Amino acid sequence: MPMPRLLIVEDDEDQASLFTQVLEVPGYLVVVAMSAKEAQARLAAEPFALLLADCDLGGKMNGDALITWTKTQYPDIKTILFSNYPAVNELADACGADAAFRKADGIFKLRNIVSALLPGAADHP
Repeated sequence: MPMPRLLIVEDDEDQASLFTQVLEVPGYLVVVAMSAKEAQARLAAEPFALLLADCDLGGKMNGDALITWTKTQYPDIKTILFSNYPAVNELADACGADAAFRKADGIFKLRNIVSALLPGAADHP
């Protein structure tokens, strides 16, 4: 079975690199977009199983708006809104995200959330 493709939308290169490394270990195929506009173009061009969007993207569209847009255009894609904002869970609920993740919760929690949304897709430690 081909591994699911994940799209990480994060404008901080170091954070995007860390998340990529963490999610490639169990075998996910990871693509990074640095903005919501770039993410929209990638979603239109390539199939993805999961979108992980930072809440604060620093452009015209933030992660919560990107998830709302994604859910209308590509309803089968699972979505995670992430941030260090204490209210990320409420923002995720409001935009229709499938899950929320606080960066401060650690990378293993991120991996567990992805695994729960894509059961059986990867074997991870």
